[in-house]
Amino acid sequence: MKSISITLLCLLLSSLTIQLDGGAASIEDTCKGAAAASPVINYDFCVSTFLGNPKSGSADTRGLAKIAALTAINHAANIKIEITDLLKMSPDPEIKSALNQCFRLYDSMSFTLANAADAINAERDEAAKGFLKTGIQEAEDCAAAFEKAGKASPLTKGNRDSVELSTMSLAILDLIAKKPSDHDDMMIRAVLV
Repeated sequence: MKSISITLLCLLLSSLTIQLDGGAASIEDTCKGAAAASPVINYDFCVSTFLGNPKSGSADTRGLAKIAALTAINHAANIKIEITDLLKMSPDPEIKSALNQCFRLYDSMSFTLANAADAINAERDEAAKGFLKTGIQEAEDCAAAFEKAGKASPLTKGNRDSVELSTMSLAILDLIAKKPSDHDDMMIRAVLV
């Protein structure tokens, strides 16, 4: 009975290792895991984000984390364009002040998230997580600029999506960290022998 349980555990761990480390990762399974890890992540948003990128279908789990970070960079660039347009239209000095602060934050976020994508690519996951957390904080600081001014933010959805994209990448990196290591897999096999 004990050897059957260990054998089943080994098979389960081997399948997780294959899914998370080799070949293409399942977008749906990765998004389920990410959504379960963070209440910020909406499963449908996650899946549609990856389905919108043709490279997602052949990406492994690390590749999906990088795609989420790259999508967040593109999103930050689009928010900067939106802010520029809003600055031209808004006559309210308090809104303009908040928009200017958000522009600076999103400009910084673009570089921060580029560093995150580079760190993901180099498998420096702790550094990548730090950059992603900084990107999340920058989006939250943008939202706070409008709250401080007592004004409704025209960037609410954009800020929320920025936080979600960076959180997706962060949660996927956590999924990679939770996968069994090769050493753990070898130890389980040694117990079976």
